[in-house]
Amino acid sequence: MTARRPLSKRLVLATMAATFVAAPLAVATAHVVSASAIDTDGDGLANDDPAELDIDGDGLLDTAVAEKDIDGDGLNDGARAELDIDGDGRLDTANGEKDIDGDGLNDGAKAEKDMDGDGLNDGAKAEKDIDGDGRADDAAGEFDIDGDGLDDDAANELDMDGDGRADDSATETDIDGDGLADDDAAETDIDGDGLADDDASEDDIDGDGIDDSSDDDTDGDGTDDIDDIDDDGDGIDDIDDIDDDGDGVDDDVDADDDGSDTPAP
Repeated sequence: MTARRPLSKRLVLATMAATFVAAPLAVATAHVVSASAIDTDGDGLANDDPAELDIDGDGLLDTAVAEKDIDGDGLNDGARAELDIDGDGRLDTANGEKDIDGDGLNDGAKAEKDMDGDGLNDGAKAEKDIDGDGRADDAAGEFDIDGDGLDDDAANELDMDGDGRADDSATETDIDGDGLADDDAAETDIDGDGLADDDASEDDIDGDGIDDSSDDDTDGDGTDDIDDIDDDGDGIDDIDDIDDDGDGVDDDVDADDDGSDTPAP
């Protein structure tokens, strides 16, 4: 067996030099912006990079209450005309936009407490526009509270306010994310569609896409109506409620809770 020749001094020095050059180069290119990414302030961090804390480079953190224009495009983040809050090139209402304010937190993650980056907690009573699209969450014209591209009353919209908790989960106590618990007597519009829950025209209280007359869980609290002491989630126990299903028709007229005064067959 032939013995291996020792490395020459020249080769050792060349290897060491290559290592010292490559190491800092790797660090320097860790956050290099790709050709397709957008870097508004030109600091080497893409707008959608989790490490980018000040997208427009104006000295205000994107999560600061005083920061009203995250991407520095001259449009207030809460204005209807502002369609891309973080300026990453993806519309805020697009299904592919998973981080509206570009803070590195997925909008559907439980850790994301301020979806539009306006400094207001999404579950706070003061937060009236969770996705920052310029439409109040309880407005009749707001059909997509969390701005995920899915209509709130669509059967496949399972998390209306985008807080990471399924709307029919027992742990989801505020379906529309307006800061009012769904079983609070003061909560008169559980799904935040602009229609009062006791309005005769409101036929889907929890906004799950299932008509209340066919819904096993009218208020979407995770407890089937047959076992629920408050079917419509109005804060009044059914035993004391004159309108158990919240359809606007008194139970003495609508005895079978189907929204009609016609007796059940």
